[in-house]
Amino acid sequence: MLAPMLDLIHAVRYESAVARVYREILICRIAQIEGSDYELAHHLPMARDAGVDARQLEQLDHWAEADCFSAAERAVLSYAEHLGTGVPWDAAGLDDHFSPAEQTELTVAGATYVAVARILRSLEVRIDDHLR
Repeated sequence: MLAPMLDLIHAVRYESAVARVYREILICRIAQIEGSDYELAHHLPMARDAGVDARQLEQLDHWAEADCFSAAERAVLSYAEHLGTGVPWDAAGLDDHFSPAEQTELTVAGATYVAVARILRSLEVRIDDHLR
């Protein structure tokens, strides 16, 4: 049953029009919200590789007060909060920076990683030793 999920993750990772930097900050913030150390261990390095700088990663859990995120990044982080907690988000901010198709991609990516985090937690998947 996990094979279709892996296909979806592959599509999110490699077939998305949304720039990887936005997808990775979305995934990392959702991983924080969900308490998914496994996802963070995997995606923090991916975020760095995508161009998210160290200061942004350090401030990710306090992004709303931080001054190191662009308007587009803040819109993505607001949406991550919505996907992970249900709070209202900056819909106009998403509209300003992302097309409807890109917003759909962000929705699929975010919802997928909410599900992944919950599956990993339920299955008690441990972080790979090389990522500790």
